[in-house]
Amino acid sequence: MNESAAGERRANISFTGTTSEYFKIWIINLALTIVTLGMYSAWAKVRKLRYFYGNTHLEDGTFEYHASPVSILIGRVIAFVTMMTYYFTIQYAPMASAVIFLAVFLLMPVLLVRSRVFQMRNTSYHGLRFNFQRDYGRSFATIYGSALITVLSLGLASPSAIYMRNKFVANSTGFGKTLFKFGGGQGEFYAIFWKSAGLAMLGLMIFGGFIAVFTGAASSDPWWIPVLVFAFSAAISIYFRVRQRNYVWNTTTLGSNRFVSFLSVTDMVVIYLTNIFAIILTLGLAIPWAQIRLAKYRAEHLQVLLVDDWRDYIASKDSQGNALGEEVGEAFDAEIDIGF
Repeated sequence: MNESAAGERRANISFTGTTSEYFKIWIINLALTIVTLGMYSAWAKVRKLRYFYGNTHLEDGTFEYHASPVSILIGRVIAFVTMMTYYFTIQYAPMASAVIFLAVFLLMPVLLVRSRVFQMRNTSYHGLRFNFQRDYGRSFATIYGSALITVLSLGLASPSAIYMRNKFVANSTGFGKTLFKFGGGQGEFYAIFWKSAGLAMLGLMIFGGFIAVFTGAASSDPWWIPVLVFAFSAAISIYFRVRQRNYVWNTTTLGSNRFVSFLSVTDMVVIYLTNIFAIILTLGLAIPWAQIRLAKYRAEHLQVLLVDDWRDYIASKDSQGNALGEEVGEAFDAEIDIGF
């Protein structure tokens, strides 16, 4: 962990939600979503996020989520209609489907920005809203530029693409009018990427030989082989994401404030894998327990080294975004995933 500099005070983040409380919200959300054929899902999302935000504490304040379920529902309906139109035009009007696909593809950077604006502007701390800049030009350059770099390099330069996306999202996010600033470099992303690749290759050689010995002596493939492969693949993915998350937070500032993220790869592997197996064994009933457990661990392993007073931050006059951008972005699985 980073040491506190002179004048900084270390503020812990805590999560006080409980499985018993959230299970009631979760089971009601699930039941009403099923009964209403999915229409209640917008209200379910808002209830869930308000519970998780409201139980996340930093110093003497909590976070709040302000989105309107109706706005989210409208966005989801439009996204659903767009997807269904695309599906049917593929069958009966291929040229029209190509136009729809191209339009969505070209609008993706805009949808991503509007999605992030909606999310941030509906999140507050101490009554002050977060914000996201509407820089569509940078969004186009980041999304298409990072994709082009990855394709042309056959994936070898994907760390540069990941760096570009992280920098864009972090530097465009603000608390009121004050923007976050990401100070990391590309080198660490390459180090994380190649260490992950090295671990994956080493694991494949070790497990490959191990599995070959057992399968050669068995009349049929043991049941545990796909389980082992899944667990190993998940562990490598978690290693990459945890290292990336820690690095992004540890090199990001907000004004004079710094962040310290100290997630443990081992802990996260254990949490994720046991969560998955618990959910499978309970036929999904362990989902609330798994979500609360993960939220609590993440919160307890992120700290803020504070210098500024929250009262010194000024609210932005930016609008509160548009649910259409958020829900269409989610429907097409196009949100930017960063270490935040």
